Amino acid sequence: MNHDKPSSSRPSPPLVEPIVHDGVRYEQDMHGYRHGGTQSGGYLVAVDQATGDHLWALKVYDVPDQDAAGVSTPGRYFKSMRLLPGGGSIEVHSETGGRFAVDLKQRTSTWISGPDSLHKAQDE
Repeated sequence: MNHDKPSSSRPSPPLVEPIVHDGVRYEQDMHGYRHGGTQSGGYLVAVDQATGDHLWALKVYDVPDQDAAGVSTPGRYFKSMRLLPGGGSIEVHSETGGRFAVDLKQRTSTWISGPDSLHKAQDE
C-alpha cells in the first residue's frame, strides 16, 4: 500500500510583489470576477496607494475556458512582473511562459513573446 499523500501537479503561485509607482500600487488579481472581469487570473489591478481605492483593472491575457470540456478553469497566475525603464510600462510573465507589456497610461496589454500569443487580451 502506498501511504504517500497525493500531490498537485501544478505548483502554487509564486509570491509576486506589487509594484508601487507614482502613488499607484499595481498588483495581480487572481479573482477578476470581483471587479467585473470575465475570468479567473490574468488581471492587473491599479490601487491608489494613499486611499486604497480601486482605480482600474486590465485583463493582461486570456485564460482559455475549459468548462465545455468538463474541466474547471483554475485561472492562470503571474509568474513575475517588473516596472520597465522609464516607468510607463510593466512587463508581466505568465505561468505558461507568455510575456506581456502593460502600458500604464493607455491601460493596454501587448503580447511580447511566449505561448500566449494566440490568446489576445481585451481591455476590461
